[in-house]
Amino acid sequence: MPRSPIRRALMAILALSLPFAGSCRADVVRLKNGATIVADTLEERGDDLLIHQAQGTIVVPRSEVASIERAPAAAPGRPGAPGPPGGGGPSGPATSPDAAPDGSAPGAAAPPRIPSREEILKRIDELDRRIRDYPMARAENGKQIVSLLNLLGMQALQGRNDDEALQRFLQALGYDPHNARSQLGLSATYVAQGQDVQARATLELAVLEHPEDADLRTLLGDVYDSQERPEDALAAWKKAYALKPTPALQRRIDKLEREHGIDAGYRQSEAAHFTLKYDGERAGPDLDAGITAYLEEQFTGLVTRFEFYPRQPIVVIVYPKRQFYEATLAESNVAGLFDGKIRVPIGGLQQLNGEARKVLLHELTHAFVAGKSHGTAPRWLQEGLAQQAEGKATSTVAGLALARQYEALSEKEGWGQGFSYESALSFVEFLIEREGFPHLVDVLEAMGKGATIEDAFQRVTRYSLRELRDAWGQALAAKYLK
Repeated sequence: MPRSPIRRALMAILALSLPFAGSCRADVVRLKNGATIVADTLEERGDDLLIHQAQGTIVVPRSEVASIERAPAAAPGRPGAPGPPGGGGPSGPATSPDAAPDGSAPGAAAPPRIPSREEILKRIDELDRRIRDYPMARAENGKQIVSLLNLLGMQALQGRNDDEALQRFLQALGYDPHNARSQLGLSATYVAQGQDVQARATLELAVLEHPEDADLRTLLGDVYDSQERPEDALAAWKKAYALKPTPALQRRIDKLEREHGIDAGYRQSEAAHFTLKYDGERAGPDLDAGITAYLEEQFTGLVTRFEFYPRQPIVVIVYPKRQFYEATLAESNVAGLFDGKIRVPIGGLQQLNGEARKVLLHELTHAFVAGKSHGTAPRWLQEGLAQQAEGKATSTVAGLALARQYEALSEKEGWGQGFSYESALSFVEFLIEREGFPHLVDVLEAMGKGATIEDAFQRVTRYSLRELRDAWGQALAAKYLK
């Protein structure tokens, strides 16, 4: 049973309040010494001009200001509509320092608008030119570029374009090697790519440089947890919680404390692709070797089948039954689960048997499906593929019941959208028979690159999910009722 592993690194970076230097309505302040400063907003205060940017405020004596290039105001009836990317420039009217500081009517405030990727790139090019033309303003313009590159990286990571996200965050760190948001974004990208070693190294350095940054500590805890270092994970999360308490982080701490309270004394062994934890006091002397040998054997086949190779060792925790349910709080009919780690209640065995092999293969398949789809595969697809992998097939009784359900519906539009293990297996069997297993792998890959489940099936099979479900219902009726 999967509890789809959340891409916690991705959620962390998307939750950031990244400095929004990419606002497309910006004024340009030109100083008498040749420097230029891009302003989000301007404010006059006595003999000073306050230049507000996302990173802070720069105070400049008005006597040092040569001119201000105003960004065009938003068109009437379109609040927040952008002017030319980057603001000002040759098309922006030059004004004297005595002009109104924000170029808008008293009390007017244009709501922020997220600029397009093209606008951001043009703004970066413009700021780069300003750095070359006016070296004295390098610091201010460099901060703007870092913010814009962080925004591009965040958007790429959100769209699961991990390669571009990596490029943008590395570019940002080229301008400012110590920028906390860039370090967090780079680390989140490493995690999304399954490169926990690189993520951990980046985060441990970043936390030393920014000890009060709760987001960095939270993500570091996530990485420690995925590497089965619970004490380090709890320490990082608790420090993050002290800095920025949230209910979600408290739940994460509570969960790991509950789990670690049970498995703290378990033995741990390492295999080529797995980290195994088990209760050595109750298990048979050869159970760990039998489990890792079986998992390694299945690993190779699943790599070929799903065209996916996990970059990090998969953590497998084997509990005695009572401790499994205490640790996971799972319902009594759950035979195992995958929540980023494989957890199974088979710890009292003396040696691996056929039923335990099925459970292990079922949960290992969840790990591959989650990895291939970046954790976005829906439950029915996860369970259908996992059951099919372990060798289950739809029984005549289950097929007949599903066929009758389909025939009983006067409106077929909602058919197949509810979940049951029987329907999940039957539908996946139908899809494999009709479309071929490689097409399901292609669907998982499309979802891993950002497509919705509906778009992925439409793109790969040329049929909508609704059409495929209806065809499945018709096939069931033809097979079992006619």
